[in-house]
Amino acid sequence: MISKSGLCMILLAASGAAGADQMPKPGSYGFNWLKADSRCKKLTEKDFSQVKTCTESSNAFGLQLHSHACKVNAQTELMVYATAAQCQEALETMQANGP
Repeated sequence: MISKSGLCMILLAASGAAGADQMPKPGSYGFNWLKADSRCKKLTEKDFSQVKTCTESSNAFGLQLHSHACKVNAQTELMVYATAAQCQEALETMQANGP
């Protein structure tokens, strides 16, 4: 039988691991979707160190691609994809639908 405090420790450890898995990894590709002239770039550990929050999506810009929206500050929110090709497709779609 697991004690109440032991159960709390297990749940905390599990929730921490799940949170870490939701953060994109260095080597992913992304662009700042709040900036019209943004370009896709390979993201580094330094880029992710500035991120405040990330949320997962499977339908950014109407594309059925897995992505993350990672907020850095009021002027920077990175759309992050696993590959350079996915990033470029999303960037071009966003720009084509922009004002």
